[in-house]
Amino acid sequence: MSDYLLMAVTATVILVALVLVWLLRQQHKLKQDCRLLAAQLQRNNEDVAGLCSAAVAVDQHMAANDARLDDLIDAVNAAYQAPAPQPVSVANSIDEQPQDYDDAIQKIRRGAGVDELVKDCGLTRDEAVLLIRLHGGKR
Repeated sequence: MSDYLLMAVTATVILVALVLVWLLRQQHKLKQDCRLLAAQLQRNNEDVAGLCSAAVAVDQHMAANDARLDDLIDAVNAAYQAPAPQPVSVANSIDEQPQDYDDAIQKIRRGAGVDELVKDCGLTRDEAVLLIRLHGGKR
């Protein structure tokens, strides 16, 4: 009878060892998955920061354009002494704006780096990083 008990204990120990090895492998896989997810989360956070920076820059550009349009309307009204402001075509003003992003995208396609975009195009560093990411350049 002690042989059966010894065989049962041995089988149980072997089973526990196998389960322990399986659990260790699963833990290793989960750690790898966690590292990958952390890296992906970091990249997403950087993208969001770049988008926020770009949104602020766009908002500043829009505020500046709005002020310029108001000045233009005032100048037109003063020149014609119109009592009420008449609608002014915004399309013409937009066409006259510098094509900062288009120029930057062209430079990215030619291999420009972040520092070059910041220097030549007047972009923030975050805007430059985001544009390079979106348009296939290198960091």
